[in-house]
Amino acid sequence: MNALRSAYEALYRWMLAGGGDPTDEVLVLSHVRPDGDSLGAQTAIHHLLTVLGRPAAMANADPPPKRFDYLPAFHAILPPEAFSERLERHGRFRRAIFVDCADRERIGAAEALLDPEAEIVNIDHHATNDGYGHINVVRPDASSTSEVVYDFVRAVGLPLDQDLATALYTGILTDTGGFRYQNTSPKVLHDAAELVERGAEPYFIAEHALETMSLSQVRLLARALSDIRLVLGGRVALVEVTEALLRETGADLDASEGLVHYARNIEGVEVAVLFREQSDGIKVSFRSRRTVDVAALARQFGGGGHVRAAGALLPPPLSAAREAVIRALEAVL
Repeated sequence: MNALRSAYEALYRWMLAGGGDPTDEVLVLSHVRPDGDSLGAQTAIHHLLTVLGRPAAMANADPPPKRFDYLPAFHAILPPEAFSERLERHGRFRRAIFVDCADRERIGAAEALLDPEAEIVNIDHHATNDGYGHINVVRPDASSTSEVVYDFVRAVGLPLDQDLATALYTGILTDTGGFRYQNTSPKVLHDAAELVERGAEPYFIAEHALETMSLSQVRLLARALSDIRLVLGGRVALVEVTEALLRETGADLDASEGLVHYARNIEGVEVAVLFREQSDGIKVSFRSRRTVDVAALARQFGGGGHVRAAGALLPPPLSAAREAVIRALEAVL
């Protein structure tokens, strides 16, 4: 706990350092294909920097899903190419905060915005985080990176207004699956209640973050779920999203994010696996019910994550990735 307290204090001092010089602006980054927790934590940290009077900007390699557009300063999250004028005038960013990134590579193309010697703050909750930051605030025991940020806010006594409560509640809600996953601890529920007391609106946030779906997403859901395959005696469910299926349904990759949970919910299934064809390879998402450590499984393929939720990127084709994953699962089931 003393080490954690020291990390919080180091982060607070770091956030207070610097002045109004635009070359000292802090860049807040989250991972490729951002989700509710990464966006909640990202906008929360940006909000805190603004409150503290520190110049700050936000960038993501991939556009954030529109359903999160209620988050504070959502429209200030920019793609890397939007910073070309800033880079010409002031150079690359020398200070950055990474949120919800288990490793530095998770920011993708946004890496080009950083000076090679940039100071990095690493705020995360993944057990596989490799501590790449100059300051590391990593809590594998936390439900979400947003919970880590909330604990930091309380530890150093920063003000908590409705915008900040909304951002933090969004991250906690989404990374606990609407308070249904095993990471939903008593503390998480107390935190959520406190955030509601400070202005977070549970119905509004849940409606946007968890329930709103586009027509193309519904079509993708129907097609993908109709082709679920059960293997290894029904203990493993496989879902596949090909580029052809995305074109046919008019959906994008973000629309496929929740498919793996439907597969895991099938009676008798211990592990669900979602395969997605992407331009850079086959993205594989693992979810387990009770016994399989899918973080260890993902590490076999160069990925990582949590005991019950993890992912990796495998080389194409999809058929080869599928066979490699099935062989790995045979060894643990």
